[in-house]
Amino acid sequence: MTKKKTSSKKTRNLERTRREILAVTFGEVFRHGFQGVSIDDIVKKTKLTKGALYHQFPTKLDLGYALVDEVIRPMILERWILPLESYENPVEGILKQMQKLIGDLPPEQLILGCPLNNLVQEMSPLDAGFKKRLAECLNLWVDETERHLKRAKKAGLLRADVNTKEVATFVVMAHEGFFGLIKGMNQPGLFKTMFHSLKEYLEGLAA
Repeated sequence: MTKKKTSSKKTRNLERTRREILAVTFGEVFRHGFQGVSIDDIVKKTKLTKGALYHQFPTKLDLGYALVDEVIRPMILERWILPLESYENPVEGILKQMQKLIGDLPPEQLILGCPLNNLVQEMSPLDAGFKKRLAECLNLWVDETERHLKRAKKAGLLRADVNTKEVATFVVMAHEGFFGLIKGMNQPGLFKTMFHSLKEYLEGLAA
């Protein structure tokens, strides 16, 4: 085997290891919080050694930052932004994704909250690195949502007086608020009531 092939295989193995570690970390942090999970907890859930984990992530904070940058940030785009591309009216897409990804979740998963919002509440007050990365995720979400709302406005689907930035911010706030209230009150049935109000608001923006 040539050096080039050996190097390529090693790179693929490192990438696969990194993905495995981050996937396990996401599940553990989602259920127990970042502070409630140890490196040992994560290693036990994989087939890797602690040395293999530290080779990829020298500290727990490095692992946490990578979780935000490499898992949660792409997840926002994949779940909440990319699907809107297929809708002529993005408002319809926003509502359908909310119903699908929040309203249709089983209660036992719904009350775990939103992975992004959970970390915002837990880690933003404690660590500047987390705070910066999580804020960037939220800003990305708002900006990309606004991009689609601008498209709707340009197509004549929204009223001319609609402030797309404000609406995009409200949409993201509603998503995080839905999860936060449902988790805090342990009442999955609250989604139906809150979603009805959001739907009326967004449909009221139509041209």
